[in-house]
Amino acid sequence: MDYLPTLRHCHKGAIVLDNGAAARAQIHSLADLYRQDPEGVGDLLIQIADLKDLVDCERHLGGLRYAKPVRDEIVGTLLGDIGGAEIHLDHRDNHRALMQARQLAHQAQDIAEVAGRRVDELEALTARARHEREGRRTAPRLVFVTRLW
Repeated sequence: MDYLPTLRHCHKGAIVLDNGAAARAQIHSLADLYRQDPEGVGDLLIQIADLKDLVDCERHLGGLRYAKPVRDEIVGTLLGDIGGAEIHLDHRDNHRALMQARQLAHQAQDIAEVAGRRVDELEALTARARHEREGRRTAPRLVFVTRLW
């Protein structure tokens, strides 16, 4: 499934979600569509760019927002023509992921139960140690110092 995003490490240990495979597939589809109808696809791309400029102008003028829905509709149509942006997963993979998630949830519950018991043990030990420490505390002894001359 090379169309799914992948995790990769970037500089200084940062993790990046890379969706390049899906983007490449869509660009290939757009190129094929352009080959079939260069004028139509070119006009759509120019129209999208012009509408972006109009959306920016409307935003500066107080938010009229008439161009944004038109642009989004054209982009949606073009996106549909090149295969869409939805990723339909194989139901077997979904089931496997669900089973793994359930297994992880059960393991997490087991860990939480063990951790809870350990917390109770530590609280009891701490209370006992505190009680013993307070029991050992007695009134301070008075020490008399005498000087012999």
